[in-house]
Amino acid sequence: MQRVLKCLMLLICLASTSSARAAEPIVLSFGITPQQSPTELAKLWGPICQYLSKRTGYQVQFKTSKDLHAFWTDTGDGVFDFVYINPPRYVNAHATPGYIAIAKDGDSPLVSIIVVRKDGPKSIEELHGKKLAVHNLIALAALMAQAHLREKGIDITLTAVSSHDSVYRTVEKGLYPAGASIQRIFGMYDPATQAQFRVLWKSDPLPPFAYAVHPRVPFKAIESIQRALLEMDDNSEGRALLAALNIKAIVAAKDSDYDVMRKMKLKLE
Repeated sequence: MQRVLKCLMLLICLASTSSARAAEPIVLSFGITPQQSPTELAKLWGPICQYLSKRTGYQVQFKTSKDLHAFWTDTGDGVFDFVYINPPRYVNAHATPGYIAIAKDGDSPLVSIIVVRKDGPKSIEELHGKKLAVHNLIALAALMAQAHLREKGIDITLTAVSSHDSVYRTVEKGLYPAGASIQRIFGMYDPATQAQFRVLWKSDPLPPFAYAVHPRVPFKAIESIQRALLEMDDNSEGRALLAALNIKAIVAAKDSDYDVMRKMKLKLE
């Protein structure tokens, strides 16, 4: 009888443990492209991950990598469950390892820009032979700016300064005559800061950044996270979090939204 009771107690304990584990929220990693310093990214995206956790019941964890090279490697290796990624890199990530776009920044096309100080060069021709501050040598804004300048016969040298914030700081201090960035990040700064710069050039708009999911993530979790993202502009908390990123809303996306990038065949390295 004692053996039977012990067996019953053991079974009860195992059942309780299994139930507790089954009730634990699934942990989902959300990889954010390192456009800014890890501290700044965590400040902006950490609250969004907390918001998604609260709205879905899953543990959504903010993740990034030490730099763009590492981020593209991590994405290619499928390290992240969800990623926030630029359009040409999304095309690569869809091919391998199979990330699928579920949402995108609404009314926020990706536009690369070249900025100068308010009292800086008046035309892109004045940049010939100069250095251009960029977030990273393989950053999309850097590559698009360089391609445009070369097309115009303007020779410049890209100089990496670690983040988009550093691009603006170094240009403002006069360390570089100009810098390449993206319009959405420029719009995140307060009007007084923006007034210190002039936008010398803008690229044609590309599709917005994508929110994409790895194929291993269960459909129920995908559906829940997607719904929470799309509903962010329906409540004051979500709108405030998006406003900090200069994003008005997040809208539904599908893979074919990025076919235009496949036709462009941009050289990313």
